[in-house]
Amino acid sequence: MSKTCYHCNEDIPKGFSAKLEIAGEQREFCCYGCQAIAETIVSGGLDNFYQHRTEASLKPDNFTEAQRDELMLYDDESLQADFVTSQGTESSAALSIGGITCAACIWLLEKEINTIPGVNSFSVNHTTHKAILTWEKEQVKLSAILIKVRQLGYKAFPYQEDKARQLAAKEKRSAMFRIAVAGIASMQNMMFSVPLYLGIYSGIDSDFISFFRWVSMLMCIPVICFSALPFFKAALRDLQTRHLTMDIPVSMAILGAFIASSYLTIRGDASIEADVYFDSVAMFTFFLLLGRFMEMQTRHKHLNSDAEMGKLLPSTAIVRTNEGEQSKPAHKLALDETLVVRQGQVFPADGVVLEGSSKVDESALTGEFLPVDKTVGSIVSGGTANIENTLYVKITATPKESRVASIIKLLDKAQSEKPQTVMLADRIASHFVAGVLLSALIVGAYWYFHAPEEVFHIVLSVLVVTCPCALSLATPTAMTSANTFLRSKGFLITKSHAQEAMTQITDIVFDKTGTLTKGELTIIDIKVFGTYGESKALEIAAALEHHSSHPIAKPFAEFFTAPADSVTNHLGKGIEGFFQNEHYLLGSAELVDLNLIGSQALKEHDGLSLYLSDGKTVIAQFMLNDTLREDSAESIKRFQDAGITTHILSGDQERSVSKLAHELGITQYRAQHTPEQKLAYVKTLQKEGHNVAMVGDGINDLPVLSGAKLSISMGEASDITKLNSDAILLNSHMSVINEAFQNATRTRKIIKQNMAWAIIYNLCMLPLAAAGLVPPYFAALGMSLSSLLVVFNSLRLKR
Repeated sequence: MSKTCYHCNEDIPKGFSAKLEIAGEQREFCCYGCQAIAETIVSGGLDNFYQHRTEASLKPDNFTEAQRDELMLYDDESLQADFVTSQGTESSAALSIGGITCAACIWLLEKEINTIPGVNSFSVNHTTHKAILTWEKEQVKLSAILIKVRQLGYKAFPYQEDKARQLAAKEKRSAMFRIAVAGIASMQNMMFSVPLYLGIYSGIDSDFISFFRWVSMLMCIPVICFSALPFFKAALRDLQTRHLTMDIPVSMAILGAFIASSYLTIRGDASIEADVYFDSVAMFTFFLLLGRFMEMQTRHKHLNSDAEMGKLLPSTAIVRTNEGEQSKPAHKLALDETLVVRQGQVFPADGVVLEGSSKVDESALTGEFLPVDKTVGSIVSGGTANIENTLYVKITATPKESRVASIIKLLDKAQSEKPQTVMLADRIASHFVAGVLLSALIVGAYWYFHAPEEVFHIVLSVLVVTCPCALSLATPTAMTSANTFLRSKGFLITKSHAQEAMTQITDIVFDKTGTLTKGELTIIDIKVFGTYGESKALEIAAALEHHSSHPIAKPFAEFFTAPADSVTNHLGKGIEGFFQNEHYLLGSAELVDLNLIGSQALKEHDGLSLYLSDGKTVIAQFMLNDTLREDSAESIKRFQDAGITTHILSGDQERSVSKLAHELGITQYRAQHTPEQKLAYVKTLQKEGHNVAMVGDGINDLPVLSGAKLSISMGEASDITKLNSDAILLNSHMSVINEAFQNATRTRKIIKQNMAWAIIYNLCMLPLAAAGLVPPYFAALGMSLSSLLVVFNSLRLKR
C-alpha cells in the first residue's frame, strides 16, 4: 500500500523520502514543498493545526505562494485563542521577529507595519526582538500583517516562552560555531600573514608568497561561506527592500576584500607590494561576530528574565471536589473552585483564603522578602509560595487573568514602547549608514586620484571602522538593564516615557490613604468606663463586628472568640446584638447615647471613634486610625533633600491631613478635595512651569494620575488605576520610589555616556581611517570593542 503525504494526502512517490517530527511522531511528505510548509507551521507555534483541520491542505505549486496561503492559518479564531487577546474590535498579540540585525531593521519594520490601514500600533523591543501588535480585526487580518513582515525579509510568529528559549539556544549554538570557524581562520591566516609582512623588509621568495596566499585564501573560504553568511543574507534582504542597515557596508567590506585578494592570488601576482586582506577578512568577521554574540547574550539574559516571570505559575494544581482532592492542569482552573495549597507549594491562581492560616512568600512578585501572614479572608496571588500550613483558597482569577499575567502584559507593553532617546538613536542609526557609504565614496575618490594603490585598504578601513553598532546599542541596553533592576526591587515600569520623566520631576504629589498610610484601620487606643476591662470590651466588640464586612470590622477580628446573636446592622451608624445573653450596641455617637456618661470623659483624637454600650452606660471608646507606612517619612525626606517639592492631596478631613503633613514635614497639602479639585491643583502647578508626579492608589485618583507628567500607583490599587499609571510599586516600600528616581538619573547618565562614546569614537576614527592610518584589522577590533564597551557600561545599571 502506498503511503500518503501528511500535509496534502497525496501519494508519496516511490523512493522519495522527506520526513519531519510532529507531535512526537515522524511524518512523511510527498515533496519538499509540503515538508517545508509543515516545518513553517510547527516552528511558528501552530502545532495543533493538523489536529483541528477538517481536510487535507493544498499541495503547493511553489513555496512562496504556499507560504502566503499557510500564513492565512493565523486568521483562524481557534488558533488565535492561544496568543491573541481582544477588547471590542481591537486585538493584540505578542510576536517573535526573526532576522533583525540592528536598529535600522526595527526602524523599517515599525515604519512599514504602522502604515497598514487598521494597525493601531506595532513596536519591536530592541533587546528581546519581541513585538507587540494591536490591530482592528474588522479592518485588517492578522495574516495580512504577517505577510507584510515576510515581504520585508523578516519572520514573525506567535511569541511563546518555550519556543523563544529554543530559538535562543539554537541561535547561540549557531553563533558559537560561526565564531569558532572565523577565530580559527584568523589565527591560521595570521600565521601565514606575518611572514608576508616581514618579507617587505627582509625579502621572501615569490613561490612562498604565492603558497602563503593560496593557503590563506583556502582558510578564508569557510569564513565567507559560513561565518559571514548572516551578514550577506541580511544585506541582500535590505537591498531588496530598499533600506540601509549596517549589514550593507559590512558585507561590502568583507566581500570586497575577499574578492580583490582572491583575484590577486589566482592571477598569480606574487609581488610583495600587492596586498591581500585574507587576515583582515577573517579578523573583521571574527570580531564582529564576537561583538554580536556578546550583545545576543545580554538579550537572551533579559529574555530569560521575562520568562522567569511567566514560570512563576505552576503547571498543575490540586482542587477540592465532592469526591475529594484531585490534580488538574493549571490552565483548566475555573473561578470559584477551591485550591489546596500545601506547605512549600506555589499558588497557581489568585484567590481568597477560605480555611487555614499561614505565612506566604511574595518576594517573587513584589520584591518584599519578609513573609506575609495570611488568614481567612486574606487575598493571595498566583506565583507566591505558601511557607507554613495548608491553605484552602477560593479562585477569584484564573492563571490567564491573574496578577502575574497582568504584570507580564504591562511589562510587554512597556518594553515594546520606545522613549524619545531610543527613537532618536534608531533614526540616527538608519541614516548613519548612508553617511558611511557616502564617506567611503568620497574617500575612495580622493585616494583614486592621489594614490590609487592605497584606495582599497583605506576604503575598507572606513567601511569597517564606522559601523554604527555601538550607537544602536547605546540606549536600549541601558533602558533594559535599568528596568530589570527596578523590577527586582518591586517597581514595574509600564510606560515608555517613565524613565525620562523621573529625571525631570520638580514636584511630587501623594495621596494620603493607602499611599502614605497603609489604608488599613487599626485600634490605636482604648478607653474603658465602669467595671469592664479592655479585653472584655474587645471580646464583645469582636463578637458584634464578626457579622460585618465593613473595613471597620477588620481591626477587631484578632480578638474574636465567639459570635454574637440576633445581630442587626444599622447602615452608616453601627451594629447591635446579643453576646452571652446581654444586649450591646457598637457604633457612632449617633447610635450610642453619649449622654449616658459625661462628654468630658471622652478622649479626643484625629481619627475615628467607636463607642460600645449596653444601653444603660457607655462601656468603652475605641479610637481607630490609619497607620503611616514604615518608610513614608524617610521617603519624603529623601525627595526633599533632592530638591523635589512634596505635596499631599487628600479627600480626608482637614484635621487628619494637617496632622500627617506636619508629622512628615510637608508644608504643601490640601484636604477634603474631590478628584476634580485634585486635577485642578495639579494643572495649576503645571501652568506655573512645574513637572508633577502623582502617587496614588484609588479610582478617585485616576483623573489626576492621568493628568500628571508621571503617575505611580500602589500595588494594592485597582486594575484600572494600574493600567492608567506609568509605573507600579508592587510592594509597600515607599523608599523604592526614591530608588527608581535615582536609577533614572543614573540611566540618563549612562545613556549619555554611551551615545557620546559611540559618536566621538566614529568621529575620531573616521578621519584617521580616511587618512590611511588605521589598517583594516585594527578597524575591526576597534569597532567590536566599541560595541562591547557600550554593552558592559549599560550592565552597570543592574547593580
